[in-house]
Amino acid sequence: MVFNSISFAIFFPFAVLIYFMIPADKGVFRKIWLLICSYYFYICQGAVYALLLLAVTLVTYGAALLMGKGGSLPESKFAQSSGEENRFRNKWIMAVALIFCFAFLFYYKYFDFFCRTFNISTGLNIILPVGISYYIFKSASYIIDVYRGVCAPERDFVKYALYVSFFPEILAGPISRAPEVMPQFDEIHEFDYDRIRKGLLRMLYGYFLKLVIASRLAIPVDLFYNSVRESGAIELLIVSFLFPVQIYCDFMSYSEIAIGAGEVMGITLSENFRQPFLAKDLSELWRRWHMSLTNWFRDYLYIPLGGSRKGIIRKYINIIIVFTMSGLWHGAAFTYIFWGFLTGLFQCISSITKEARIRAGASFPVQNTFTRLLHGVYMRVMTYILFSFTAIFFRAATLDEAFTVIKKIFTGINPDTIMAFDPRTMGLGTLNLLISVMLIIILLIADIMREKKGDVFAWICSEKWYLRWGVYYFLTLAIILSSNIGAAKFIYYAF
Repeated sequence: MVFNSISFAIFFPFAVLIYFMIPADKGVFRKIWLLICSYYFYICQGAVYALLLLAVTLVTYGAALLMGKGGSLPESKFAQSSGEENRFRNKWIMAVALIFCFAFLFYYKYFDFFCRTFNISTGLNIILPVGISYYIFKSASYIIDVYRGVCAPERDFVKYALYVSFFPEILAGPISRAPEVMPQFDEIHEFDYDRIRKGLLRMLYGYFLKLVIASRLAIPVDLFYNSVRESGAIELLIVSFLFPVQIYCDFMSYSEIAIGAGEVMGITLSENFRQPFLAKDLSELWRRWHMSLTNWFRDYLYIPLGGSRKGIIRKYINIIIVFTMSGLWHGAAFTYIFWGFLTGLFQCISSITKEARIRAGASFPVQNTFTRLLHGVYMRVMTYILFSFTAIFFRAATLDEAFTVIKKIFTGINPDTIMAFDPRTMGLGTLNLLISVMLIIILLIADIMREKKGDVFAWICSEKWYLRWGVYYFLTLAIILSSNIGAAKFIYYAF
């Protein structure tokens, strides 16, 4: 069962209907119902791997209780007690729990890659469980937060198990934190028409991003990246600029559907994107892209490594380490590792040159609204170009293919190839090509509106009926008319 499936279209309304039929003051039964729904949702991906999810949940739940001596201390006193009396003991409990979690992650996600790299034959056929990277990171953050005294150990197993497995976000995030989400499961969530309408609108927009934009752009991207050596330089250049938009719409669509589904039930999940392509440099872009993962690596890897506290050289080394590990998190392949390393390197260069770039912009002889707007557009376009360049390594099947793409782009474009280029060879056809251009413009306008207005979904829901229903009909009609394109699974399901 995936979000863009008929089975989910049946499952979700049924789950929500029963949820609100349970009296609001019977919170424990609502939690049990959501836990049942979450495990059923995950079992539909593969029944065997639900046991792995349960094992990780039990171990981290028990480890947290051991650190808190049964979890009976209030949060403030727990932090004090943990720091003064049991820190050494708790550190070992945390270490064992983390080793247990990451050992599972290594085996299922990286063991085969490790064996292939060192030419070790095992005869194993390891299948990656869907969502394992997400719920392992959620569980790990909980254990670390309990050790640090950020939150007290949770005694309610149902509530903790629901946090780890909550069905809207288990397959591809966001990676919400326990102190933010778990208390919400105890709150009374009444049937609120305005909140539910806003949540459903957000889900509808997510389906629009996936089924209308991402699936359409996937056609030319897959066509030419699946045959790199036979593809022309112009075509590879175009799809290299299209791929960031494709993966942005694909991944943000999942996040929008997940956050919207949570909002329907009264649960606020972490935001994952904040208009990243409006960023003026790579550092800002990565503060806006996959924010729950970026914040996870910041809090649990970058800062423990020393962050920027140990000198400028150490800071840049830490940045490169964090982004290289982020690349490895995305997949067990050298393309992802190199992508992460290159992204970290570009981050460092962006940070080093930031003040010089600001001074260069300020020294422009004519300073007015138009030149500042022009400079802002230039900065955003350059940031997108750099991001697209690194994304070549993310999309290519191998490092050799990635360098082939780059070589063709830089050496194969000339007046003759430009004149010989035929847009009809992009695999979309003339009509869908024009529609794709229009959709990218609509996406840009939507992101600018979200940047200016903040919660654009609340704004739409508060407007006149003809504007609201115009948006509803437009999104719905666009999805229906794009149904013949087909939609593969979300890209981040693979991670």
